[in-house]
Amino acid sequence: MKRIYLAIPVALALAMAYYEKLGVITLKEMDEIDLSTLMFVFPVILALVERFNELIVVKKKNDPNLTADSLNEIVKSNFNGAVMASFSIGILLAIAGFRILEYFIDPPASYAYEFGGFLFRFLDCVLTAAVIAGGADGWHQIVALITDKTKNQRKEAKAELEGKTS
Repeated sequence: MKRIYLAIPVALALAMAYYEKLGVITLKEMDEIDLSTLMFVFPVILALVERFNELIVVKKKNDPNLTADSLNEIVKSNFNGAVMASFSIGILLAIAGFRILEYFIDPPASYAYEFGGFLFRFLDCVLTAAVIAGGADGWHQIVALITDKTKNQRKEAKAELEGKTS
């Protein structure tokens, strides 16, 4: 019974594969991707959401009469509230049109009004909300991964170029 939740996506995928003509999702060309918007706007959104959480959601723990248990409860409550608030803001932003996957992936045109298109956009909204709920630290990890990958590719290209000229 514990693992039944794993069968739900498999059953959904099987039903879609049987009833729908599934298109192929393609990656956008690099010149079509507006990375400047994603790289500059997204950290600003993350900073604003974190500031919102600090001002509105997080309960202050300055009371000198707090015990260790009540302090732990406040910290846990703050964390849960901040994650839910960030996730909710992320869902609203994604519904409004700020989604991550659509920057990199072109869903097939046949998906425009079919269930597959709905599923793609739904997952894009959930992914965007999850990244926003993860906060700036999660975003910095993603950017660091991309940066490391591009640095390695530059080093390999430079080494290959130097090997050809020798």
